[in-house]
Amino acid sequence: MSTKEHPYKIEEAPATVSDVEMVYYVNSVNIASREFKFFKKLARKTDKIISEWFNISEKTFQNYKNLKTEISMPFKEKFLLLVSLYKKGELVFGSKEAFNHWLETPNFQFNNTPPVEFFKSISGIRYIEDRLTGIEYGDNA
Repeated sequence: MSTKEHPYKIEEAPATVSDVEMVYYVNSVNIASREFKFFKKLARKTDKIISEWFNISEKTFQNYKNLKTEISMPFKEKFLLLVSLYKKGELVFGSKEAFNHWLETPNFQFNNTPPVEFFKSISGIRYIEDRLTGIEYGDNA
């Protein structure tokens, strides 16, 4: 499948993305520099830390960010999942700051490690999303 230009605003990404929606986004949405700026504003992390989440070098992340290299499908998928996760976290916790604090704090539901350590895999991101849904409906944080 080829990527087509699609009018898309990252700010309007849903707080939860189904697998069907993800397939659509990955195959039809181009990530531009404004999307990277939006994500950095959500995450409030350095390029070095963000590149570790994506299992790529900081240089590769900067090339993606500066649109010097074509963005890979796995990167796009994880990028869109993380944007949605941050949006859901902000909804559940009431602010970016509170969500970022929760992500950085060791948690018994994550084997006493900070949830942010689970960003390195799609399954980990989905697990965090599941925990956020639980918190949203009354589970312990």
